[in-house]
Amino acid sequence: MRFAFTHGQIVTPEGILPDHSVLIEEGLIKTITKEPIDPQISCLDLKNQLLLPGFIDIQVNGGGGCLLNDNPSVETIAVIAAAHRHFGTTGLLPTLVSEDLNVIKKALSATKEAIKTGIQGILGLHIEGPFIAMKRRGIHAQSKIRSIAEEDIHFLCKAAVENKKLFKIMLTLAPETMPLSIIERLSQAGILVSIGHSDSDYETAQKAIEKGARGFTHLFNAMSQNTGRAPSMVGAALDNEGVYAGIIVDGQHVHPANIRIAFKAKGADRLMLVTDAMPLTGWDRDSFMLQGQMIYRDQGRITDENGVLAGSLLDMATAFANMIKMGHVSIEEASRMASSTPAQFLKLDDRGVIAIGKRADFVVLDTYFKPQSVWIAGKAV
Repeated sequence: MRFAFTHGQIVTPEGILPDHSVLIEEGLIKTITKEPIDPQISCLDLKNQLLLPGFIDIQVNGGGGCLLNDNPSVETIAVIAAAHRHFGTTGLLPTLVSEDLNVIKKALSATKEAIKTGIQGILGLHIEGPFIAMKRRGIHAQSKIRSIAEEDIHFLCKAAVENKKLFKIMLTLAPETMPLSIIERLSQAGILVSIGHSDSDYETAQKAIEKGARGFTHLFNAMSQNTGRAPSMVGAALDNEGVYAGIIVDGQHVHPANIRIAFKAKGADRLMLVTDAMPLTGWDRDSFMLQGQMIYRDQGRITDENGVLAGSLLDMATAFANMIKMGHVSIEEASRMASSTPAQFLKLDDRGVIAIGKRADFVVLDTYFKPQSVWIAGKAV
């Protein structure tokens, strides 16, 4: 199948190409040109619109009224993916908040089955906890947090090795809660280890990076903070140019000044936009249950009854627009943070940019950065 997007503003790694066309063939980008497209080819005129690589979100707890923890099944994953596609997300990691090993096993099995049955946009699974610091647990249920055991390590490493060609496994953990040799074992098996929900000091975080930790989960949130004599987790994240960090740009989780500081320290090639979305994203109700706690929508935030943040209402299109406004970055930089950088974090080299030979995963935005259409492998979804 051949299809073309014409007369659009094409956001590429080299910058925005005005009044250009993109030709798609068999789900891949064939040509990017300013020359006229063969009139026999079906096309979509993008006059006054932006064509960007589809958004990739590595932290999605829920959406469309569903929470992965509640029912780790193919059906739940399908609803979550569909809700986020509406906002331009063409690839995501369903995310499981701290749970028992049997639930983690169910979530991994459901992820594998969802991909095999063709649920679009599923790239793997993000297991957020339960091997985290009690002091920095945030909204995670206290009863679920525990130390990592050999059974956990064996299962996770085996799953990563067996499924490395099918999907990615990301694991958020607190390095101070375990021997750092465990991080090395997990990383060598292919697990993408991210440091988060941690009260680690700077030195421990540095050693975790040396052992293979690849990133930091929701920078500034649920982690030890940078002070004059103790850089701690935040300092380690900002000080390491080669390590990735996700950041929730909703105006609630991180002050705009800290968003700008993080961008200056890490740049668009290491700072990633994430939503940390909950069921209320793409759902019009005002509350839901999370591990026995009632969570409420309140003036752009979602919290428990004590005001503790419980993920976000964010979607990737809004995160993209917010980053431009709050972070004072360009469209191209925000696009990299929303697409190519998370693709690099996930070690996926076939997507995340508009370039010849890459997957035709796109989001079309209007001049207000509102999604107009979404495409996966060259097909409208």
